[in-house]
Amino acid sequence: MPEPMDKPQFDALMARHGLPLTEVEKEGIRAVSGHMLDFAARVRTPRDNFAEMALTFAPKAPAR
Repeated sequence: MPEPMDKPQFDALMARHGLPLTEVEKEGIRAVSGHMLDFAARVRTPRDNFAEMALTFAPKAPAR
């Protein structure tokens, strides 16, 4: 399980973006921040063209 962001780092990020959050909301978001960072790293990973789902099946021809 990914570790959440450090509290000072998270607070600085929220302050920079000006999000008005309660302490409960902040802790809820911070608790899943490790998963969000992990997801962002996967999305930014370069992939070759065979990773595209469009290349794994042949679509049906349109009905006439």
